[in-house]
Amino acid sequence: MENILRNIKNKKGVALLVTILLMSLILFLSLYFLSFSLTEKKIASSQAWGARTYYLAEAGIAEIVWRLKNEDSYKNNFQSNPGWTASFTRNNPFGAGSGSYTVTIANYSQAHGEITSTGSIDIGDGKTSQRIIKAKVYKPIGQSGIGESASYCDGNINFSSTIINYYNGNAHSNGDFIVNGTSDISIEGDLEAVGNYNKNWRASVEVDGIVYAKNFPPKAAEITMPAVDFNSNAPSSMKNRATVTYTSHQFEDLLDDNSSLTLAGVIYVNGNVNMRDDIDLTINGLLVINGDFKIRPDDHGHRKSDHEDFDYGYYDHHGHYKYYHRHYYDVINIIVNSAVGTPSGIMVNGKMEFNHDTGNININGVLYSTGDMKIEHLYGNQDFIINGGTVSRKLTITSTSRTIDIIHNDQILVDSLGEALSSPVLIVEHWEEEY
Repeated sequence: MENILRNIKNKKGVALLVTILLMSLILFLSLYFLSFSLTEKKIASSQAWGARTYYLAEAGIAEIVWRLKNEDSYKNNFQSNPGWTASFTRNNPFGAGSGSYTVTIANYSQAHGEITSTGSIDIGDGKTSQRIIKAKVYKPIGQSGIGESASYCDGNINFSSTIINYYNGNAHSNGDFIVNGTSDISIEGDLEAVGNYNKNWRASVEVDGIVYAKNFPPKAAEITMPAVDFNSNAPSSMKNRATVTYTSHQFEDLLDDNSSLTLAGVIYVNGNVNMRDDIDLTINGLLVINGDFKIRPDDHGHRKSDHEDFDYGYYDHHGHYKYYHRHYYDVINIIVNSAVGTPSGIMVNGKMEFNHDTGNININGVLYSTGDMKIEHLYGNQDFIINGGTVSRKLTITSTSRTIDIIHNDQILVDSLGEALSSPVLIVEHWEEEY
């Protein structure tokens, strides 16, 4: 009996011990979940305050941009004084308790400044939420409407199986920047895309500056395509500024009748131009075409002066090498010369195409197209040099083994497109956020 009583007492002690352990475990878990919930609440609250403070700092950026555009003291100092600095603070800009922001701008050269905006909100218990946003901004003083771009495109830029060198400037697309196939692209400036930048793994793209794109944020700031008045009745239109005017047929007959031709001034052609015959064309000034401009074989795929056969090949957009046997054709060589203070290049109110029989191309001027600009299937070792820049609605360069050099020349662009007097005050080069 005594042993039975002892066993009962032992079991009661074990039950008590187990009960205490279980209660301790429940208490520990309760305290853990309570602490976890409080931590989550603090994190959520911190994120909410952080977002409010970030947008408060953004409001400071927006205000100084407005001042740079509209307040004479800010606008004039920013554009003329390379050492100018200014700052201001705005308390409770969105009502009581909404915090404050302090904004400072410091020029590091003429019309180039760094903005720092600090947003602060008192969140109680002696604590403050703070965010800092920095941005570099500039206005293109004395530049054309495309700024520092060697190539400007209002839509997509599409390169495939081609070799392109950009010197002394950026490559800008208001759409997507696409590089396919075995392309070899070199850009001394920035690669700028308002849309996405997509590169095939077989392509080589070297950018000395910064890549700006939607999928490489921040994306590039959109640039409005510079307008050219081709044919209005205004005295400043290209039609009324022309040194000489031709119809489409008159100009093509002129090309057909000459193996070497030099034209000067502003040459205006009303209608499409298809260059098919062997010619050395020199333009000392600007060729303006109110229509499409194309260098390509005729509708039957051949030229008037076939001489001998030869073999050639190229890589298609899939990266496959294609081998062809074709007739040799005499080529079309174009030289454009520029003079300071006068426009130069080729401006087209339509599509522009360089294809097959394009020979040496040396453009000291702007290539401007209100439609698509295409450079396709160019072979051989001839030059394709543009010293000035390109402006087009879309730009496609594909299946071209010849190296294409595009050199940004601001003087030529300003002479041909005009100075960007109404260019945006603010163009963001770089931004970052601090906590």
